Amino acid sequence: MKKLIIPIVFLLVLTGCAVGPKYSRPETVESKTPTGYTFALTDADSITNLKWWDVYQDTALQSLIQYALDSNLNLLTAVARVEEAQAILGYNKANLGPAFGVAAGARATDFRQQASEAGVGFNTNSYSVLGNVSWEIDIWGKLRHANRAAYAELLATEENRKSIYISLVAQLAELYFNLRGLDERYKITQRTYETRLEYLRIINLRFEKGEVSELDKLQAEQIAADSKAQLYSLERGIIFVENAINILSGRPYSPIRRGLQNDQQQLPLEIPSGLPSELLTRRPDIQQAEQLLIAQTERIGVAVAMRFPSLSLTGFLGVASPDISKLFVPGAGLASVTGQLAAPLFQFGQNKRRVEAERARAKQYAFQYEQTVIEAFAEVENSLAEIRTYTNEYDARKQQVAATEKSLMLSKALYDNGYTSFLQVLDAERELYYSEFEKSLALENQLISSVRLYKALGGGW
Repeated sequence: MKKLIIPIVFLLVLTGCAVGPKYSRPETVESKTPTGYTFALTDADSITNLKWWDVYQDTALQSLIQYALDSNLNLLTAVARVEEAQAILGYNKANLGPAFGVAAGARATDFRQQASEAGVGFNTNSYSVLGNVSWEIDIWGKLRHANRAAYAELLATEENRKSIYISLVAQLAELYFNLRGLDERYKITQRTYETRLEYLRIINLRFEKGEVSELDKLQAEQIAADSKAQLYSLERGIIFVENAINILSGRPYSPIRRGLQNDQQQLPLEIPSGLPSELLTRRPDIQQAEQLLIAQTERIGVAVAMRFPSLSLTGFLGVASPDISKLFVPGAGLASVTGQLAAPLFQFGQNKRRVEAERARAKQYAFQYEQTVIEAFAEVENSLAEIRTYTNEYDARKQQVAATEKSLMLSKALYDNGYTSFLQVLDAERELYYSEFEKSLALENQLISSVRLYKALGGGW
């Protein structure tokens, strides 16, 4: 035991001699993190502290999201990737310790007299049971760097799963609000079409009595046909959106159950965005980019360690005997330990170039990390601006609808009393349809911009 103490202590000291860089967050990322959002709506804590089912309170939408989370194929693929990364991490951890094995052998031979006299005879029987061990001593941290790289890749894979999760929730919410907006615009168009058919009926009666010109009749036919064509266009859009929702849910086409209308939704219009510094730790895509950079930094350490000597130990312990009945007697034991030190000597710069290649890849990951952070801040600012502008636009559209409704009423009264042409009625009617259509779009975009801000802030998981 005394003979083993010094070598063991020596090996433990050597295993602390890890080479290669240590990760630190790039200074450029910290320097480009703003102290606040330019278009922030409120200084309250970020809404990302709420779960998605607390934000989207429409029960029909909640059911759609939950079904998709359970069956979306992209999300299930991401979960499988996490499981794969966990297995790879376990594989790399196993490399840090020794490997044990066992082997048993038996041989029986029969050399007759002439063969033995030929000088090729040897013991006819042999039996052995051997346990073997092999262990690469991680002197320079090659295996530890590989293990930490695998762990960082596991975290990156998990963050990728979260990103897909958030994107799926946001996509379902956007499509749902789009679908409800299309439903609303379909009803507006249906109502407009019925009104225009009534116009056409009255104009036809007046035309038959000679009270109006054929031009009035043709104009009435034109606007009725236009609204009818718009109905088919909206129907097509509804089917497309329903199909998109079904695809995200991993199922063939089926009608989508509706819940609240867009003007009944309870989404907060002034979403608190929190501090920009929170975004670096909250958004999964930023975390994924950083973990990939950490993993690549560890791979530099692996490449550096490969330039230094490697020390490995191999050995076996067991029993052997020419007679199986004497296999486990005291004299049958045998053991051996071998240490091997191997070092690269001259490889025409191959090891140096390997390190340079890994450093270059680390630069690429660092630039991608920085780009991800910049794009994340831009998405938040864009979403904040969208909420503010769509809210103002929606208010203006409501005023426009009220004004056009009154304008249409006055135009009808003037036409019925012969003070204006049917063209003025048509213009007023078109303006009302247009303003109601745009009001519906503004409300839909307002809700969708709230979804995008929630997603941009990293909320939903």
